[in-house]
Amino acid sequence: MKTIIVAMDFSQGALNALNYAVGIALSSNAELILTWVDSNPEEKIALGEKNEIRHDAKLELQRIIDQQKEKHIDLDINFKLKRGKVYQEIATFASSCNADLIVVGTHGTSGFEEFWIGSNAYKIISYSPCPVISVPTSFTLGGKIKNIILPIDDSFDTTKKVPMASLIAVSFNAKIQILGIYYSNLTSIKKITDGYIKDTKRFLIGKGIKPEIKSCSSNNISLSIVKHAKELEADLIVIMTDQNKAAYDIILGVNSQYILNKSSVPILSVKPGKMKI
Repeated sequence: MKTIIVAMDFSQGALNALNYAVGIALSSNAELILTWVDSNPEEKIALGEKNEIRHDAKLELQRIIDQQKEKHIDLDINFKLKRGKVYQEIATFASSCNADLIVVGTHGTSGFEEFWIGSNAYKIISYSPCPVISVPTSFTLGGKIKNIILPIDDSFDTTKKVPMASLIAVSFNAKIQILGIYYSNLTSIKKITDGYIKDTKRFLIGKGIKPEIKSCSSNNISLSIVKHAKELEADLIVIMTDQNKAAYDIILGVNSQYILNKSSVPILSVKPGKMKI
């Protein structure tokens, strides 16, 4: 990885996301870019107030950067100010700087101004041109990734998240646990899932990773993933945000939103066709 964007609104959720991103950046020698978006409608704020908000945001961003550099001398960290719709500006900036990853908090509990991470996290994930890691506000352990949960089912795109998961695992020397999900008792469906599990295992071994394999049968896929991630003490869950089956899941459909809402550990969301390997 070369460039990681951290969506910053100064809420606790965003600060936790930053701590997580710092761990990734240090392990991969990537540049961190804190990105703040002035989302206030121009017609509702006087020019002087608008300039004051941006000035204060700039000072706060610099303070955070100075604080991080005191802790991590080798950390390459900068900031960028943007104006407009949060999810659009984050996505556009990620494209312009060819970002490898976006890290975002899922909720904000306090804010520098009207915080926007919570209401925009889903849209940032949906519109992002690169993978996104969403960090729950309750997760305070930083970005020391040791145990990755990789759910595999019978969907056509299920293995397309594997390369990104392997990249993270290699960077952190982390363990990957393949979680085979069987939501149907049909033998034909199980065979498809088993085939994808074998493909995933073969790919990971080729990257020098020896995965563990677990499995579960459930008609509630998202609940099973969250439950097993907790039981297996995961540091990261890797999911797809765009499934091939419209009836099964869509970009941030029911399953994805449930996992993002209920998981107590960070989620790496990957979109097929938009991965950088």
